[in-house]
Amino acid sequence: MPILEEQNLTEFLAEVKLNMENITDSNEEDIQEINDYIFKSSGKFIRSKLIFIYGTFLEVDRKDLVELSSATELIHLSTLIHDDIIDDAPIRRGKKTIFKKWGVTKALLYGDYLYTKTFSSLNSLQNQKIASILIQCAEKLIEGEFKQLKNIGNLNVSISDYQIVINNKTAVLFSGILESIAIYAKLEKHQVMILKDLGQEFGYAFQLNDDLSDFVNAESGKKTFKDLSENKYTFPLIVVLNNSVASNKEKIIKLIHAGDYQSVKKEIEKGDGFKKTRSERDKAIQKCIKMTKKLLADENLQYAENFLISTLKS
Repeated sequence: MPILEEQNLTEFLAEVKLNMENITDSNEEDIQEINDYIFKSSGKFIRSKLIFIYGTFLEVDRKDLVELSSATELIHLSTLIHDDIIDDAPIRRGKKTIFKKWGVTKALLYGDYLYTKTFSSLNSLQNQKIASILIQCAEKLIEGEFKQLKNIGNLNVSISDYQIVINNKTAVLFSGILESIAIYAKLEKHQVMILKDLGQEFGYAFQLNDDLSDFVNAESGKKTFKDLSENKYTFPLIVVLNNSVASNKEKIIKLIHAGDYQSVKKEIEKGDGFKKTRSERDKAIQKCIKMTKKLLADENLQYAENFLISTLKS
């Protein structure tokens, strides 16, 4: 079984980025201008890192990992571009969003362009079962966006309703890519399910960690109270509202409507919203670690565990 070093991962991510540039290359000047703008940024490539670590440890061919990562990152990128339009977001990763720099029409067209290029690359995959999985993931992502739109401004949303949004909008792609890894590795059916479930738990923990960052402005680069200001109510707030007496719930709602987000944060703290979110996130991380132990050799467990904890508890 291979032993990974950070240099291996860095080289792999460079290959993925170059492949993404090749896939999206265009003779159309406006499209290529946006391509150049996007690929100058250094994204997190969390999905590619996940693919590389589990794919390498399960001895999947590197070329397959690069192709899977490229398609996955392009699906993710296209959803981000459309998300920014929906959210009227001016900045992403410290730079102007595509629609703020080029306008809504070009941003929409470019997002569509990425989708078509992604599906074109999926069609070239030798394993069409994996192509089918990723196409289904893309469909679920859009369905998740519709579900999230229904919840915007809804202060009566339940935890279970919010978890459905997470499963569709965030966790589904992580689950799909690890299921794809399992298929590439020709694992037994029960092992495929373990990897698929691992991806689901990874995505759940990833989203909960992101929910926390909305209130603490961690190193995620996310603006403090971004979700709250867009009337997107996330786990820390939802869990407090769901467990508050009527008078306290009414108080929190008034603070939200007044835009007094610092006071909302204090109420969430008092109601143990952050503590409960961290606990829920950490339970999901432990599930990921437990499932990983069923799949990887002992000498690779520490590297995978370190990745899980550093990524999901940032």
